[in-house]
Amino acid sequence: MTILGRVLAYRRPLQATVARVGVFAAAPASISFLLATLVVSVLWHDPPGGHRLVDACCAWRATNLPRGPLVPLLGSALLVRRPVEAIWTTTAAGLVLGPLEAVVGSRRLIALGVLGHALPTILVDLCWLVTGKAGQGLDGLDVGSSAVVVAAAAALAVTTRSLPVAAVLVAGLTVDIAAAPDLATTEHLIAVAIGVSLAMAFSRERRRATAPSDSIPVDATPVEPTRCPVVAIPNEGGQQPGPRGRGRESCR
Repeated sequence: MTILGRVLAYRRPLQATVARVGVFAAAPASISFLLATLVVSVLWHDPPGGHRLVDACCAWRATNLPRGPLVPLLGSALLVRRPVEAIWTTTAAGLVLGPLEAVVGSRRLIALGVLGHALPTILVDLCWLVTGKAGQGLDGLDVGSSAVVVAAAAALAVTTRSLPVAAVLVAGLTVDIAAAPDLATTEHLIAVAIGVSLAMAFSRERRRATAPSDSIPVDATPVEPTRCPVVAIPNEGGQQPGPRGRGRESCR
């Protein structure tokens, strides 16, 4: 096996599923997330009508938290404003989201993505609002898919026990912290904690589902032991045996 093959060994479940059922059926949530991100991001740069639509559903700001609504909070994961972010999201869909979905399933991936994006965003926004740090990075738009990808990468490293995935994640976080630590860095660290916690919960759930059950099946009925009737043998003279007579058990 080549070095690249060992690095990408965590993608084997996805490759096997794609060979069996096709690309979209193998990772429907990941592909849908990527397509929605590209569509929303293109509409953002369409001044006449698309920009207003995206601004209403996906443009989240920390100042929106006290007054709501929270729909843009979830939609903000779909809005990337720079081409490099779109390329990064596309790459992450194939290297992180798809392989994780092939292992844990679509519903668990969606739950992890929602929590991995919404919870860090809310916690950091609350911190920013409480401390009153105006002008510290959250007075504008707070959008992007990075928290979803970071949470999924952490869960993928735990679920597949892939050292390359864990090494890349740690290296990225180290550069993020050392080069330009800000509130977005805090969001990423919280997303890592969420991804690891959910991955461990998913693993325990799968072990319980596959473990053999020690309980007795409901439809199982106990079988009573067969009792052999006692057949009396007459004594000499044709008389039936009394209390001291002899008997013989006969089973058919």
